[in-house]
Amino acid sequence: MMNKHKLWIGSISAAVLLGGSAVAASSSVNGQSVQTSPSSTSQSVTQDQSSTGKLLTGAQAKAAALKAAEGKVDDIDLERRNGQTFYEVEIDRKGSNDVVVRLDAYTGKILAVVDDEDYDDDDDYNYNGSATSTSSNQSAAKQVKLTEAQASAIALKQVTGGKVTEIELGHDDGRYVYEIEIRTADGEADVDVDANTGKVLSLDQDFDDED
Repeated sequence: MMNKHKLWIGSISAAVLLGGSAVAASSSVNGQSVQTSPSSTSQSVTQDQSSTGKLLTGAQAKAAALKAAEGKVDDIDLERRNGQTFYEVEIDRKGSNDVVVRLDAYTGKILAVVDDEDYDDDDDYNYNGSATSTSSNQSAAKQVKLTEAQASAIALKQVTGGKVTEIELGHDDGRYVYEIEIRTADGEADVDVDANTGKVLSLDQDFDDED
């Protein structure tokens, strides 16, 4: 009986060891590492950082661009292309060619600095909203979550020292958009804000020439 008892315990131990080997093998198949779900989650979070991050303001984009190329900022555009969101900043430079600085709209990382003469913006992101009547605006306002005041507040965060001069609610590509015109001490800006999510869709800031 003693020998049988020992044998039975040994069988259990072997089963446990075999089970442990099976668990360990689950991380390697044919000598190749198998990615676990936590790694996949981490990768997904990294990929989504830009979509959940905070968008840089026009002033922040201007400051970042001027670090890459000295001069006077003439225009700032917020662009979206191929899933990427970035600012394009036009800089006038005395004594040399003007340049366009492209930078990540969330991190401020400089993506490119190109000569203005060689720059082609034919494929830029543009919002082509159509004007609507007052009655249409009133009807549309009932279908959106943000008020004009809320949309204006979001737009004003994108520029420095601005004042809203005009706001219009339009509909394009299946969504409602507030088109907001802002006057600043340096010039003017046009900001498009999604009327339901509050997301800034575009920013076009022009600076007055200083002769």
